[in-house]
Amino acid sequence: MPEPSRCWVCHRSEAEISAFANVETPREREIQQQMSQVTRFRADFIASADVWRRGIPTGLKEFDFNFVTLNADQFKSIRSLGEIVNAKKLTVEWLESVALTLRKGDGEVPGFGVLSPFEKSDRDQLSRMVDQFEAKWRRRIGSDGSKGVDSNGYKSGFEGLKLLDGLEFMIAAGTLYYDVQAQLLDMARRKENSSKAKRGVSVLLVSGYPPVPLCSVCVDVMKELSSHMVQAAAPPIVASSAR
Repeated sequence: MPEPSRCWVCHRSEAEISAFANVETPREREIQQQMSQVTRFRADFIASADVWRRGIPTGLKEFDFNFVTLNADQFKSIRSLGEIVNAKKLTVEWLESVALTLRKGDGEVPGFGVLSPFEKSDRDQLSRMVDQFEAKWRRRIGSDGSKGVDSNGYKSGFEGLKLLDGLEFMIAAGTLYYDVQAQLLDMARRKENSSKAKRGVSVLLVSGYPPVPLCSVCVDVMKELSSHMVQAAAPPIVASSAR
């Protein structure tokens, strides 16, 4: 196996230079913190879901999910109903906007700006996540305001679901909500990483010498030192006095 090319000045290989110069940007740190938050919130959501399931009174299980959540004041015997309603608003409504944005092929995702700058493969990945969820449940997340069954045989959102079934659909949608957010953040992280200057070892022609391998770090240091030397050698500017 051939020896990797090394910098003539510092003797580091391209892999060593890349590791040395791969400094985490403020944006990368911010994204990583957001990803950690999403992971924690997802775990909290799943833990809460177990409490919600156990809190549904037997006598109300056959009630319509939409009716119960839209008339929460009438069902105070469901202690966690307020949390369920808030979670539904947070997760499902956001997912509806994402699903509709992906179907249209343009538009903005709340909290993530315009989706179009992402690569087509990334958009396709998000679309697959939504499509697989809807195919499993035979239900649309975003309905464009339509009712009944669409051309795929899918019903709209919580339409016709009893309380327990609707709760399970909301819990599954909530889990997808966090998975989609994690995917979007990973896309943003990869995009930020790819925008950073690439570091490596290149063979350069130096006047009066044979070609030599120099790493990008040493080249940048030399340029910076040369700039400072030129500034130091420049004669001082003396203001002429008015006569």
